[in-house]
Amino acid sequence: MFWGIFIAWFPESFYHWVTESQNAQPDIIIWQGRAVLILGFVYFAAALHPGRLWYLALVGALTKIGGAIWFYAVILEGKAGDQGLFHLIMNDGIWVPFLIAIAIKGLAYKKAKAS
Repeated sequence: MFWGIFIAWFPESFYHWVTESQNAQPDIIIWQGRAVLILGFVYFAAALHPGRLWYLALVGALTKIGGAIWFYAVILEGKAGDQGLFHLIMNDGIWVPFLIAIAIKGLAYKKAKAS
């Protein structure tokens, strides 16, 4: 959630860091920050109630994968430097297995509770 706030409030700093350039940031970066903030609440809800909201963790994993592809293609324009790769790995790649594990465990819990 804090990452979303940072991106939304300081889009130029984020863009300059991740692209390793001084180009003007596209306006979509602000919306990316807002989306990250909203999805942070979704991930938090799924972590608090994995048995009931297991599907949100799965949706989260899919948005992380889709977001990383979009970010690489649109924002980084297919050219990722060290900082861009670091962002993709730390912000998206690391979270995907955890979100999938939460979804699987949550669904298993839901099925076990229903039995």
